[in-house]
Amino acid sequence: MEYINCETCEEYMNSFIENRLVGEMLWQFLTHVEKCPECYEELEIRYLVEDALGRLEDGEAINLRSELETKVRVTKRAMYTHYFSEDILRILEIFSMIIIVYEVFGFLSHFFGIVF
Repeated sequence: MEYINCETCEEYMNSFIENRLVGEMLWQFLTHVEKCPECYEELEIRYLVEDALGRLEDGEAINLRSELETKVRVTKRAMYTHYFSEDILRILEIFSMIIIVYEVFGFLSHFFGIVF
């Protein structure tokens, strides 16, 4: 897996805030932001500008840092769950193929006397 640099991370920030970042790019973005304090600080600033200011104008109380930390944590957990589910499906596919091959060889040996 390739990792993104700070410049690419900054390009993805608005997409993340707007929930438009998906797949491998989302995973790489989250991994980078968790390890790079400069990018995380920039993400906080953009989050404030994009999301929080509009809510402040409406009179809502906000806790920016807590909301952003929760958003990153929940999104990362969802990505783990997604990748884990994909791995389980691959394992089930492999087991299915093994069973199909076993049944085909059993059929051939029963009806045609072929011994494997």
